[in-house]
Amino acid sequence: DEKNFQLQEILEDFSDIFAKDKYDVGTIRIEPQRVRLTSDLPVSLRAYKTSPKQQEEIDKQIEELLKHNIIKESSSPYSAPVTLAYKKDENKKSRLCIDFRKLNQITKSDAEPLPLIETLIDKLGNSVYFSRLDMVSGYWQIPINPEDTEKLAFVTNSGLYEWLRLPFGWKNAPSIFQRTIRRILTKHKVSFAANYFDDIIIYSNNFEEHLNHLKEIFEICRFENLKLKASKCSFLQTKIQFLGYEISNGVVTPDNNNIEAIKNLKPPTNVKSLQRFLGSINVYNKFINNYAKIRAPLNNLLKKNTPWCWTPKCQEAFEILKNALVCKPILKIFNPKLPCHIFVDASQSGVGAILKQPDVSGVLHPIAFHSRSLRDYEKNYAITELECLAIVDALNKFYHYLFGNKFTIHTDHAALVWLKNVKNLKGRLFRWSLLLSMYDYDIKYTKGTLNFEADMLSRDIPDNIEHNSNVDLNNVSHFSHLLQLDEIREAQQNDNLTGNFIKIDNVLCIRKKGFTKIVVPFSLRHKLLEITHKKFGHPGIQKTINLLTPVYYWENITLDITNFNKHCHTCQINKKPRQKRFGLLQEMPPVDKPFEIIAIDSVGGFNYYNSTKKYLTLVIDHHTRYMWSFASKSITTETYVNFLHQIFQIQTPKSILSDRNAAFTSSHFKKFLKHSKIKQLLTTAHRPETNGKVERLGQTIVTRLKCKINDSSKKIPWPKLLKEVTEEYNLTPHSVTKFPPAFLMFGTVPFNHPLSEEIYPPVEEARKIAVERTKQYHEKNKIYYDARFTHIEFSPNDTVMYEDFKYPNTRKLTPTFSGPYIILEKFSDVNYKINKKNIHNKENTEIVHISKLRRYHPPDKLKLCHE
Repeated sequence: DEKNFQLQEILEDFSDIFAKDKYDVGTIRIEPQRVRLTSDLPVSLRAYKTSPKQQEEIDKQIEELLKHNIIKESSSPYSAPVTLAYKKDENKKSRLCIDFRKLNQITKSDAEPLPLIETLIDKLGNSVYFSRLDMVSGYWQIPINPEDTEKLAFVTNSGLYEWLRLPFGWKNAPSIFQRTIRRILTKHKVSFAANYFDDIIIYSNNFEEHLNHLKEIFEICRFENLKLKASKCSFLQTKIQFLGYEISNGVVTPDNNNIEAIKNLKPPTNVKSLQRFLGSINVYNKFINNYAKIRAPLNNLLKKNTPWCWTPKCQEAFEILKNALVCKPILKIFNPKLPCHIFVDASQSGVGAILKQPDVSGVLHPIAFHSRSLRDYEKNYAITELECLAIVDALNKFYHYLFGNKFTIHTDHAALVWLKNVKNLKGRLFRWSLLLSMYDYDIKYTKGTLNFEADMLSRDIPDNIEHNSNVDLNNVSHFSHLLQLDEIREAQQNDNLTGNFIKIDNVLCIRKKGFTKIVVPFSLRHKLLEITHKKFGHPGIQKTINLLTPVYYWENITLDITNFNKHCHTCQINKKPRQKRFGLLQEMPPVDKPFEIIAIDSVGGFNYYNSTKKYLTLVIDHHTRYMWSFASKSITTETYVNFLHQIFQIQTPKSILSDRNAAFTSSHFKKFLKHSKIKQLLTTAHRPETNGKVERLGQTIVTRLKCKINDSSKKIPWPKLLKEVTEEYNLTPHSVTKFPPAFLMFGTVPFNHPLSEEIYPPVEEARKIAVERTKQYHEKNKIYYDARFTHIEFSPNDTVMYEDFKYPNTRKLTPTFSGPYIILEKFSDVNYKINKKNIHNKENTEIVHISKLRRYHPPDKLKLCHE
């Protein structure tokens, strides 16, 4: 449109201020910065050990830094070691990271006053258009005084270098950077831009004014030789997140992401989790009206010898207390003049943190909340590492509050006290310690009982939940399309409802903890649930609770909502379940000699160069892992029979395992196996894991073929390479057995060597060793697999749904499950026969794996609590 066209013209006019890459930095017109130390004794450390690949990357980056005059070779008495920090992106890019911890300890702190956030927010709050600017490699645009560059020297295994520009990781870098940008804006008397470290926001009252402001800022960047990173800049925004606030259309509100963690807490499930919840709420009881009265139903559960029973009243008290805690009035605006306190905690499910600051009386108030669940690899961390992760996560989240300020970290894990001074760290602990060394902080040990809020945040991290605020009868017009008030009046009279109700406009209502709610009679509860569920797009249980409970009331409403959602047919067949899949691992036991079981499978898609053969067929012996391969134009029963005939010249196997391909289930193939006296084993439909050995082998062989083809300048048809690849595989020790497959099958060693008899034991002994190693591998694999699945049993006549197979990126809008079906027979712990038509053999039953099944709750079996 016209506005974007005008913006594009300006950007083209100032294209010279946008960097080509991260090394294309300017040198800001500013006095070179000094490095002032508290000691004249040089700090010198040796280079860290690096792998050849890491050293190659370090040398590559140093070459670029030298080329662009960002560093130079040095003979300094100072030296700090170097490592690589890898970014979490698809490209796995890395950046040079200097361990300045020792230098930071003797660096004089550079105090730079930070702007008042209240003032910044007030300025931005009345604006309509916003743009955010980001400097390319901002620190590198600031020069260091030549007299001090030697103090910023760093050492690698290939040499000693020193920074000519401001380096990342040095203690005073953030303060210098903040002061530099502030002075530039002040020097040019800019009144329409605000910066807080690396955030530079331009704000204007209208479009024309904003374009003029952009031109003026771009002129300043050009004059000061300051370069921007185009991909990180955003222009002409009408809504912007800045310092924990969302600003748009003259309205300033706290960023909802800051309080989402508290909103998403689940109801307690036992006394211990209730105590944690009440402990977190109790910290803020002075902000909650009628606090003691509201929590009374929850107190009853804490009495000695009281059985646990979470009633609707408990649920209502929980929701009111939770909503009161996360309401916006309790979140104070950040004040950079006040000390910061970070409360962190970690558990096996997540990490959580709260940023607080004191008021004039010293009472701490929350500024922002943060929590997240652990990633799969993080769940393997020890508790000390998890506590470190919680701190690092909090610093990254609250970076714009903490950088340049001294703050206190409160944690309930005493082992973290060593984090500042621990030596010989490696891996992630080293990277975390390096990050922490850039901050000015103390660690304070806080007992878990005093760290309720952060503990709560780390213990339970569910999906997003929306909560409604207090609603009375005069404010329910937006719900009038669900139930008409006249309809409610009539039904209430017919149902003869009794209770501690009040009447408003002849409608029975009830006041519950500050909420005025309409009492829903028995006859309308089904209707209300059904209308709400369809009108709001089949919301989940918790979202339905939060839609209805602020407006409507009946005894056990939460239980009825839960029961209704569970029996919704549409939800059951379309929504993916969030619990673990069913079925623990059932692996075929290892066989102790060759040709007990062989497995067969084919791989297609070989359309390469001048070859007419498009299919690769593989056969693997389960005991030895020996492999036969065959290239063909098609895959038919006759193709497989001819290929297997060749293998059977060596020896006939006892069993053959395959998938349910039509060629393997044909009568011709079955006759061939019967004539050869071979038992046929078939995998369950859409469960390639059953034939895992040959499935994984296919991936391996395809990869080897790709490497050979793409490493050659000649266009060689892939079938001509297949024999060579097959021999290489069979002569390579297998990762599980540690023996070459050819050795276990025929006693063939990969090379003629006078010591071959010492390298490998006799074949019979090697086969026994291979069986034991295979058993050990299966045991480890089962532990890993079972951790992601759960055990459940179905009985005949149970009603289930079946998760249909879908090819990737197809049929996205088709139901997830089909059914319902009936369990006809149980074959094993993981295989069941259901009354589902089999597309392969046209029968009206199919054997399916339990991981594809989910229990079905028929809608006609739904009963609400009053029924």
